[in-house]
Amino acid sequence: MGNMILENCKTIDNNITNIIIENGKIKDIKNSLLPSDKTTDKIIDIHENIIIPGLIDTHVHLRDPGLTHKETWTSGSQAAAHGGYTTIIDMPNTVPVTNTLKAFKEKKEIGQKKSYVDFALQAGVKNQRDVDEISKENPAAYKIFMDLHTNQELDEMFSYITTTNKPLCLHCEDKTLVDYNIKTLSENPENKNKIITYSYARSALAELIAVNRAIELGKKYNLQLHLCHISTRQTLELIHEAREKMNISIEATPHHIFLDNSTYNTYGVKAKTNPPLRDKNYNITLDNLSEFDSIGTDHAPHTIEEKEKDTWNSAAGIPGLETTMKLILTEVNNNNLTLKQVVNLLSTNPAKIFKIPNKGQITKGYDADITVLDMKETGKINLDNFYTHGKYTPFENREYQGNNIMTINRGDIICENDEVYKHEIKYVY
Repeated sequence: MGNMILENCKTIDNNITNIIIENGKIKDIKNSLLPSDKTTDKIIDIHENIIIPGLIDTHVHLRDPGLTHKETWTSGSQAAAHGGYTTIIDMPNTVPVTNTLKAFKEKKEIGQKKSYVDFALQAGVKNQRDVDEISKENPAAYKIFMDLHTNQELDEMFSYITTTNKPLCLHCEDKTLVDYNIKTLSENPENKNKIITYSYARSALAELIAVNRAIELGKKYNLQLHLCHISTRQTLELIHEAREKMNISIEATPHHIFLDNSTYNTYGVKAKTNPPLRDKNYNITLDNLSEFDSIGTDHAPHTIEEKEKDTWNSAAGIPGLETTMKLILTEVNNNNLTLKQVVNLLSTNPAKIFKIPNKGQITKGYDADITVLDMKETGKINLDNFYTHGKYTPFENREYQGNNIMTINRGDIICENDEVYKHEIKYVY
């Protein structure tokens, strides 16, 4: 844990300040420094670039263990540091699935050895005993992929969470409708290489039905729900009605914000993801972002070989850790977003929703997790600069203005000038 002073930092309110960091914590924030304040030789001039709290991504798939040909804790967490993230939360759908105490502890140990950023884990839901055993290891949340389970199974799985005092994160697609649509549409040979068909196979209605079911079960068992990658305006309307009586938070993903299913016509099957990119009659856009609580990348890398199969057999998932800030800051420069919104969606709210202690704010006593922004940097998104093993993105060659240029995790610089550095990380709970 580092000691340093950050001089000439610009806040999102355009004030110039100095941050004194000691033992990995923010010791003080001062408008001017006295000679007595300079208790360390490590003084870094930020040159009036903007500082924000270190980014928190509560939705990543690092594929380790079991699927390390796609990604590893090392490469995925390096991508996180490179993208401005200081904390990540990994999903349970690895091999084995992280739904037993043994699997959970093994993955935590892998993360503690390999990760370049602070982290936590979500746990899968198998049965009541396994849920209770995992709860002693402090998971960030529990996760259910609703498209893999019947309504009866979902009812039982929701009931297991009542004793945990943890959020229940949900991938919301209705299994019955998805299975029927895929079976019906895949029978037509013309759809084998017509990737836009995929967005109708996993339809907007499937999301709406699943969210409605989640709300019913959430009420029944009095749960805190976190709805991942909500992708349609119609679903948003349903959620807003329910939020008046329930504790529900909503996550957006960059690919659903910035793309629609016409992307399949230009980028092809490599843009395949679950839930799919939506028709313009249904899709969310940047205009809807004020209705969301957080942005999660849903970073889900695969090999190029896995991505380049046909409509039904290609892998679903898009890397996002190293593109998100470039996309978001471009919209700040275009006056479509404010930096305050960025901080809330990518730092403060994720820390609150998942009760991550001492993170999400630049405040005395908090972890010295800081992301430095250069709002003037311009360029094009370049696959050659990626640390992730997922060397593809539908945002390839997209022009951007604004980028994260330094990432500080508990007082240690973990990324600067596109170089990523290892330091002592922690499990955040």
